[in-house]
Amino acid sequence: MLSFFRSNQFLVAIPLALYVILVHIGALTGYVQPLAHAAEGGLLYESWFGWVSKQPFYSAIIAVLLVFIQAVTVNTLADEFRLMGERNWFPGLFYALTASALPDFMFVTAPLVAATFVPFSLWRIYKAYQKPNVTGAILDGALWISVASLFYPPSLWLLVAAFAGFEVVRVFRLHERFVFLVGAFIPLFLAWLWYFWADRGAEFRDEHWGSLFQLYRFDAVWDEKLMLKTALIILLAVIFLMGLGSLYSRKGIQAQKFVSVLYWFLVIGALSSLLQAQWRWEHIVLPAAAMGILLSLTFQSMRNRFWAEIWHLIIVGLVLLIQFADFFLKLSFSVF
Repeated sequence: MLSFFRSNQFLVAIPLALYVILVHIGALTGYVQPLAHAAEGGLLYESWFGWVSKQPFYSAIIAVLLVFIQAVTVNTLADEFRLMGERNWFPGLFYALTASALPDFMFVTAPLVAATFVPFSLWRIYKAYQKPNVTGAILDGALWISVASLFYPPSLWLLVAAFAGFEVVRVFRLHERFVFLVGAFIPLFLAWLWYFWADRGAEFRDEHWGSLFQLYRFDAVWDEKLMLKTALIILLAVIFLMGLGSLYSRKGIQAQKFVSVLYWFLVIGALSSLLQAQWRWEHIVLPAAAMGILLSLTFQSMRNRFWAEIWHLIIVGLVLLIQFADFFLKLSFSVF
């Protein structure tokens, strides 16, 4: 299957679309149902996408379209800055796999919508690499994360990753840091002004800032599905760690810096999940762009293509197994 995506031809977008449909098949067929209590979104998410929570089929369709668009955007980002060395569709493929790995990701959620804006922030950070005048790029790098937070307020934590990213790619001067803060402030201020005009300023403030600092409580119930989900995340982490050394080897300074920026987004995105009152699997979608590109680099660096195919098929098989876990459990009980 991976051989289809080693090409850089535009028509590979068609197999990518079919791949996104495949890994969402449980939701599209109605076998997987949306979460009863999904991660809370911002007021803008509730205004634009609140209706889909009552329409599971349309929610699944929109999620497929979102993931496909995001995958193409991530792949274009990787091509533009030569993150893969040789151009191919691996970044888009592994983004689609990461952003569709669990049933919790199969429907429209606030983190999935917010994840749309993360690649644009990465794009502007990379544009600032060793450039003399990048005020616009710095402003946009923070602005896109701030826009994402209007749909999912915990996205604001990624401002830490974006700030660190600019520190990595350039000498981040004092006036440029001020521009960064202005970029983060503009969408928040304009949104607050709109809701203040509608006499909902206090509601916006409470909704946007109230969920940022919470004390995490581990109250998950261990069952077969939770164990399968945990196993999949651990498998992805193991494969990623196995290729960790190769991510920097045989790469120039620019590529190494760009990979370091991805690490910042991945780590901050993962740590921010611990600042939620309850564990939300769908929060993991937020840094999926970074994880997808890093996984694509890991699979591309595998010298044995046969084993790369095997590992990929195991992951896809586990993704589908989790979606249809109830069916297989009932089948096993009926047999034994």
